[in-house]
Formats: sequence, structure tokens, C-alpha cells
Amino acid sequence: MKSFFITILDAIDPKRRGPWFASYGWKGALFISVLTVIFYLLMRPVGCGTAFGMFINFFTLGVHEIGHPIFRFLSGGNQFLTITGGTFMELFVPTFAFLYFLRRGWEIQADVCLLLLAIAFKSIGFYAGAMEFEPAVLMINADADSVGDWDYMHKWFGTENHIWAVRHTFYLLSAFTAALGLWLIGLHSKLWLKRPPIEEEMREHLDENSFKHSDFPETADMLDIDISTPQSKEKK
Repeated sequence: MKSFFITILDAIDPKRRGPWFASYGWKGALFISVLTVIFYLLMRPVGCGTAFGMFINFFTLGVHEIGHPIFRFLSGGNQFLTITGGTFMELFVPTFAFLYFLRRGWEIQADVCLLLLAIAFKSIGFYAGAMEFEPAVLMINADADSVGDWDYMHKWFGTENHIWAVRHTFYLLSAFTAALGLWLIGLHSKLWLKRPPIEEEMREHLDENSFKHSDFPETADMLDIDISTPQSKEKK
């Protein structure tokens, strides 16, 4: 009987191409560690003037904002779910895309989703500490009485006195996820370039005696495979 862990692994990564099956070695560990430190040091909480730039800040803004009305509708107007829905949506979209591509066996596309998740972590960390910044952080449809999501969330999660720690935890997650994603993109791209052409892969896995030429003439002709049965060969 399969263990629970193996069952989950089969569900999300049946082709075994996820980060947990990648080869790292000392080079991978050094690359990810150094890049994590560099990315973390580059994350300066100065509004849209962060190291990731204005484009990155607005990249996840639409995903975040659409999460509010979606969760307001799904929860029937529940305040907690409406407010936290924006942050949840920022994390859900790249994570769902990552798992989707991983299940399909498209590891490079899944690696790119890790970079998108890193952007989401950076954005969340920035807004988690927004009340500490000057000037005030831009908010969509904001007015003089507007209150940021994290003004509520810090109270709900009991982190009002740990704003700096929360912000930098997300920054560290962002830096590590970006470094991991870049290493995996490079690693998986090299492996992809070394793979045999699709025709050779199909030739290796096709059972010549399990197909009839009349059923799959295009495939057999394309691969130049003789898939006639022994009996038909004797008649010839």
C-alpha cells in the first residue's frame, strides 16, 4: 500500500520532474545560497522604487485586487475572507500554475512559475510593512480614510509588534524562491537540450507488435517503422 506522501507526490508530480527530484550538489547549493543573499539585499522598501521596479509591483496588483471581489462573493461578504482574499489570490495563481505544469511534466514552465511566486512573496512583504513607509503606499481607489489589508491582518494574526519580521520573512522567501527558480531553469534547460528528438523517443517506446499499420499509418510512416505482424511477413 502506498504511503500518504507517495500518493500526494504521484498526484502533483507523476513524472518526477519537480524541484525535489532535481540534482543540486555543492554548485547548486552555492548558487542558490549566494543568489538568495544578493536578492534579499536588493529588496529595499521604497515603494515602487524597489529593486524589482515599478513593473514588478504592478504585475501582481491586478491578481491581488481581483481576489477581493471573488472572495467577497464566495464568502457572502465575510470581512476576513474578503480582505485576506487578495493576498491569498497572489499566492494561489502562481502556485496553481506551478502544480499544473508539473503534473503535465513541463518542468521548465513550472520553474518560471517559481519566479512568479517569488514576485508575489516580494509584493506581499512590501505591503505587509507598508504602514512603516513614507510616503504612504499607493492603494487602488484609496481615499483619506482607506486602510490597508495588512492593517487588519496584523491585528487578526497577532503580528502588530512584528511587522519588520513579517516583511522580511516574505522578502527572504522571495529571494530564495527566485534563486531556486533560476537554478532549476538552467538545470532543466540543459537536460531538455540533451533529450533525443521526439521521433527517437517514440521509436524507443513504441511496441512494434502492438499496432496495426492500417490503424496508425501516419505514425508508422513518419517513424519508418515496420509494424507488420510475423504472420503478415510470412505471407509476403
